[in-house]
Amino acid sequence: MNRVFLSLLAVSFLVLSCGKSVKPPVSYSVTNDVNDSTFEDIFIPDNGTYDMKVLVKFLNGWQGQDDKVTLILTGIPAHVKVTPDTFISTPTFTADMVFKSDTAVQGTYPATLTSYTNIGLPQVYNFNIHIIPADCAALFWGGLTGTNLCTTRSLPHTATGSSGGTNVLMINNFGGYGVNCNVKVDLNCNNDSLHIANAFYGNGVVLQGSGIFNATTMIINYTASSIPTGGGESCTVTYTR
Repeated sequence: MNRVFLSLLAVSFLVLSCGKSVKPPVSYSVTNDVNDSTFEDIFIPDNGTYDMKVLVKFLNGWQGQDDKVTLILTGIPAHVKVTPDTFISTPTFTADMVFKSDTAVQGTYPATLTSYTNIGLPQVYNFNIHIIPADCAALFWGGLTGTNLCTTRSLPHTATGSSGGTNVLMINNFGGYGVNCNVKVDLNCNNDSLHIANAFYGNGVVLQGSGIFNATTMIINYTASSIPTGGGESCTVTYTR
């Protein structure tokens, strides 16, 4: 009788032990913390700083000390330091990676952000680091004359450009969407291109775009998923000084 009881007790212990060891691995997402989107290229002045915030969001699974997420950034150009370039924490968390450049060579550099836990395959995110020259956004500070050509309308308007930081232009009343719409435009002074990240820019406007510029004119192709009147549209806006 005692033998039967002890055998059952041993089996119960093994079942409980196995049950405790089985836990679903943590599931998480890694996005840009500014607009919760996938990673896009970043633009860093050859002498200056850039702040990249990475959001690691808990989705489901186990949350414990053994399920921390590690972020590692590689492909950093010479004369650019990132603090920190490795980040470890339990999701949900935001990793604040600050780039500081000192006479970095202008150009485009492929970079990789890798995330992993103790269990499962790593997640890899590729993007480019653009080292750009001194501020060229000043070309478009002040009043701008704009023509907005969209799929269903044409809208002449005036806008105002101001500094949003080195090589960054803020355009108020972008696309004629109102004075509460302020769009951030990243300028690449090295190849005269520009980029607008997908984000909410005020007055009900959500858009993204890209384009080119010279000393007097800026041409931007963009797609708006939301505008003040509702719905969306695809447009080309031209600004001149």
